[in-house]
Amino acid sequence: MKFLLTLFAALMVGGAASAEQPKRPPVSEKPYAMMQKLAMLEGDWEMVTEMTQNDGETWQAMPPAKVSIELRHKDLMLAEVPQEASDAGFHMETYITYDRYREVYRKAAIDDVWGIMDLYEGKPVGDDTIVFENLKADTSFLIAPGVWRHFRLTLELRSPKRTLMIEKTDNGGESWEPAFRVTYTKL
Repeated sequence: MKFLLTLFAALMVGGAASAEQPKRPPVSEKPYAMMQKLAMLEGDWEMVTEMTQNDGETWQAMPPAKVSIELRHKDLMLAEVPQEASDAGFHMETYITYDRYREVYRKAAIDDVWGIMDLYEGKPVGDDTIVFENLKADTSFLIAPGVWRHFRLTLELRSPKRTLMIEKTDNGGESWEPAFRVTYTKL
């Protein structure tokens, strides 16, 4: 009986130890620290996407959608996933990581209409914003013969309410104009 109690106690201590945060190799420390700056975005959110076709003079709202945002892969990646992607409309999954060698955030955005994995690189601007663009990756969309559309995303790091501003360029980044505004409200 004493052996069984000792074994049980050892298993309990071992189980508690395994629930602790994993030790990170030195190569993971910087990406982990940079991703912790995005931790306030974790949770369930309602998002309302608005679009403009006249340089932001007027905006047309789309139906609200709910997304879940969480840190994954030992807190080295932030995932944003629609809670309900089977209904009609436009749905997108996004994943953000930090590249310690190039000192940029990377964002992959995959939609359920075009199916293109749009790739962005971004840098912090101040303490509460990251600006991403897809010019370097050239994951653009053909909108007319010879005209390719790129995007710039301005991501606010705020909670419980924040905005993602999406601008477009059809001339390789020489000029930008508003395209979409996404307002997130934490649930």
